[in-house]
Amino acid sequence: MTKSRRHAPQPSRFRRWWVRSVTGALLVCAAAAAVGGLRDPGGHARAAESSGGAVADVQPAVRIGAAHGASYVPALQGRRPLFLLVLGSDERHRLQGKRADSIHIIGIDLAHRRATILGIPRDSWVAIPGFGHDKINASLQLGGPSLTVRTVESLTGIRIDFWILTTFKGFKAMVDGIGGLKIDVPYAMHDPYSGSNFEPGVRRMNGKQALAFSRDRHSTPGGDLGRSGNQGRVLLSALSKLRDRFAKDPGTLFDWIGVGWRQIDTDLSVSTLLDLGLTATQVASRDVNNVVVPATTGNVGAASVVFISSAAQPLYADMKHDGVIGARGR
Repeated sequence: MTKSRRHAPQPSRFRRWWVRSVTGALLVCAAAAAVGGLRDPGGHARAAESSGGAVADVQPAVRIGAAHGASYVPALQGRRPLFLLVLGSDERHRLQGKRADSIHIIGIDLAHRRATILGIPRDSWVAIPGFGHDKINASLQLGGPSLTVRTVESLTGIRIDFWILTTFKGFKAMVDGIGGLKIDVPYAMHDPYSGSNFEPGVRRMNGKQALAFSRDRHSTPGGDLGRSGNQGRVLLSALSKLRDRFAKDPGTLFDWIGVGWRQIDTDLSVSTLLDLGLTATQVASRDVNNVVVPATTGNVGAASVVFISSAAQPLYADMKHDGVIGARGR
């Protein structure tokens, strides 16, 4: 297949170009940089593991899809907010057949270059269309990303435009592929289950460390709720990293997309992915609000679950209106 070539935007198209920017930043951070064949910090291509010089046949680390066909076009044109559903599978290698370990809606106010990351704890007890009540992370196992999209839409009333799914392995590759992430650890974290071992303060993390930080719920205040907030912190750090990299070298974005293309599984056109990628870097992390749905923990039978509070309903409505929760930005 011949890939289309995209030229730099002309001045008359500038507003439409930058107004879509945060989409690409978040998409590329969650997807294109999440694959195995990225450039290392020195700019050298880093191939996937191979034998005898041949590139190994590896499973795609990331899947990206449109939730409702091409209905995202008005959102990309800034006529309404844009919504992404970012999912992390608890499968260590393959993307299919496992539950979601992390679930976040990313809403983007394209007109004002603002965004919100809304975390939904994986153990939230919700109605899954066609399957009754269960933990929300079961929706991925029961019906793949499309069922998780339907479940989230039913819960929140927010129509999703794109979904992005990656594995633990893909997540680690993402972080290592961009040279690590600088994350502000909010409190001491020492969890032998996730492998976290951090003191409070800003520190640079590699892929393994960032995954341990993201998965810690045993030494995290609030358990599953606190973990969801920390996963949002990782997304914010990735956005900030991409913005800094792009400011120093705009070609970085094409490196990430081009080299990583072979491990992305998607039905989206090349031009759509490039549109998303090219619009990166224009929203500062300070203009992205990181929120977790208000909830309490409890039990259903012997299972430990999260009950989302009715106080979440105004947050959903606020986010649905313009992609942002609360008064943010200028």
